[in-house]
Amino acid sequence: MTAPGLDEVDRQLLAAVQRDARASLTALAAEIHLGVSATRARLRGLEERGVITGYTARVDPVACGLPLRAVVRMKVHGALYDKVAAVLDREPQIVRCVRVTGEACYVAEIVAADMPDLARITSELARVGSITTDMVYEVVADRAIPAR
Repeated sequence: MTAPGLDEVDRQLLAAVQRDARASLTALAAEIHLGVSATRARLRGLEERGVITGYTARVDPVACGLPLRAVVRMKVHGALYDKVAAVLDREPQIVRCVRVTGEACYVAEIVAADMPDLARITSELARVGSITTDMVYEVVADRAIPAR
């Protein structure tokens, strides 16, 4: 399935930017076989249409003193959904949280310095809902969004 409004050049540009968001316009242009002006216009158009929502760096949590990673599944009653948002605002070590269907309402990914740090964060979540915590051995895939 192809996303409306994305052509092959857009898809190549999105793949290139996701591989290296710091690539120069000259390098991106060479990779996708366009001129620098056309590449700049394509990037600007993708940003204006909301396809590109920002540019970020991938940071190694271990290098930042956060070697533990856990996935927490949480069941929350509807009246407490706002409290989940409050915990997320207070806890920057909850690096990803998605609202899901199924038995859990939310699935969160947490990075922590050690077990007491993880326990502190999960205790905050447990005050809002019922949680199940799984430790992550390794991240097997952390992929870019495929542009179709």
